Amino acid sequence: MADDLTVGELVVAKGKLATVQQIFSDKNIRVVIVSTGATMMVSRRDLERIEKRVEVGQVSRDASDYTPDQLLVFAERYNVIKRWSGGDLTIAQASAELNLSRSYLFRLARLYDEDFGPLCMALRRRGRKAGITRLGEEIEMIISEATDRYASKAASYSKVWVEVDVTCKEKGLSSPCKDTVLRRVKSLLSERERVKIKHGKDTAAQSYSARPGKKEILRPLQWVQMDHTLVDVMLLADDRINIIGRPWWTVVIDIKTRVILGYYLSLHVPSTVSVACALSHSILPKTDFAKNLGLGPMDYFFYGKPEVLHMDNASEFTSPKFKAGCTSFGIDPEYRPIGRKHYGGHVERLIGTFMTTKVHFLKGTTMSNAVARRGIDSEKSATMTFSDFVRWFAREVVVYHSTVHSELGMSPRQAWSDYFAPSGGVPYPTKIVQPEKLRLYFMPEENRKINPEGIKLHGETYWDPVLSPFVGTQHVVVKYDPFNLDEVWVKLGGEFCSVRLADLTRHAASYEEYRASRIHRKPIRAGAIDSASGTKAYREKQQIEQDSVKLTRAARRRQAADKAYHEAYPPLAADTHAKDVASKLPTPDYSVRPRKFDPEKY
Repeated sequence: MADDLTVGELVVAKGKLATVQQIFSDKNIRVVIVSTGATMMVSRRDLERIEKRVEVGQVSRDASDYTPDQLLVFAERYNVIKRWSGGDLTIAQASAELNLSRSYLFRLARLYDEDFGPLCMALRRRGRKAGITRLGEEIEMIISEATDRYASKAASYSKVWVEVDVTCKEKGLSSPCKDTVLRRVKSLLSERERVKIKHGKDTAAQSYSARPGKKEILRPLQWVQMDHTLVDVMLLADDRINIIGRPWWTVVIDIKTRVILGYYLSLHVPSTVSVACALSHSILPKTDFAKNLGLGPMDYFFYGKPEVLHMDNASEFTSPKFKAGCTSFGIDPEYRPIGRKHYGGHVERLIGTFMTTKVHFLKGTTMSNAVARRGIDSEKSATMTFSDFVRWFAREVVVYHSTVHSELGMSPRQAWSDYFAPSGGVPYPTKIVQPEKLRLYFMPEENRKINPEGIKLHGETYWDPVLSPFVGTQHVVVKYDPFNLDEVWVKLGGEFCSVRLADLTRHAASYEEYRASRIHRKPIRAGAIDSASGTKAYREKQQIEQDSVKLTRAARRRQAADKAYHEAYPPLAADTHAKDVASKLPTPDYSVRPRKFDPEKY
């Protein structure tokens, strides 16, 4: 037996600071881990002693362990006992002043200690001490071993109790009740450990990790966050029949004003294209963007170059080209610590707000989880195409900017205007130098051949006289703006030249709208017939060909039969009359199959 250990003693158990809670034997000692509050069964050799704490039954001498009312009672009793022991009061007066019996007063007097002061009046509590159990050592070990099986997502308290119950019956022991096992499991595993087992370490970290301090942001564009999310809504193809899936949203938010500086919607997994488009969209003015979506010039006037761009560690954020581009344009890329989602809390909350207060009210929403989605057929109820969603989403962004924010106490639009135009006027930050250079750097690019009719890219043809000397050149670098495909930039002779659509009377769709239009569209092949009238004419001309073959064959067969007959039976002079008569008879049709002679008809 570990006689030298005492309950409440501070020890190191398997490398962790702990206190002794209950001693069963040298092999089984229950300790409480100081950092987590969880209990653990260890042996004597797993313990390293630090200092000897209070002995069994001794009361706490820490004032913080008592309530204010208890401390007042202690002080009153201490003063009365002190006066009585000094001869200022008689035993009867002291009993009357404290309203206590003489025997109880003598009991308090034995606790009197001037070194401890009023806290010496705290009486030892009766009953079993906290953490001490009446269960035997063997049952305690059965519960401890069964709890180890709780360390999986599929386990539950009930399964642990069943395991304990079965094991106890096998060993001929009396099974503890379910509530007792439940309390023991909760003591063996801290709340954080239980959440980690059932829901994963990320969820546990979100709920229980310490988050000291708060970053102080003094001005707009000082700290900007970027992130992706899969939007909770199903979209239709342009035929409004087939489903094309859920769109992705890449968003850039200014932390100081909560303004959405820029964003990018796509139908494909986020890539360097999504990141580059969202960043350039946030830095540059959005006049053309707003105009193409039917918005006014003051509906989306926010832009500016961030001082710090804060992101997670996704590959599209950490690519060398993207990091080099940020640095070259004076943007400091910062990354969250791995596994610490709360470092991107502002953008995460913005995404959650858009999903729960806007997207989840659309037809075709998938909601945020399987429970909320129960009874909803997202694909069947979907009504929006990608083009519809882009226009709807742009207006929801305008609504968001004009809605009072709970933490700001004003709308993001007002917070932005108060900083950049406190006295009124146009709330614009300083424009970036050489914006075309920034656009070209972050624009996606492809290699194309310059054909006599121009450059073909994303279903469009681009032409400018500047291309004439380079017709036939292959692998020419062509950069394009995914938001506006009316114009591309072609690298000729080391310089980028602007080239517009060959047909200047029309506007091209955006890059993502072009990609959306190709989903579930019937393939178009060279030489294929693409209309119902063409298909009908094709079958009719085949029928004409077949009929002409039949008629020609019959005529030639008839002509050959006539010739053979006249050669075998030349006409005589006496037969002139008969020939005249025969000429008046109808010519037999040799193309018709002859009928069998039926004498009954004649």
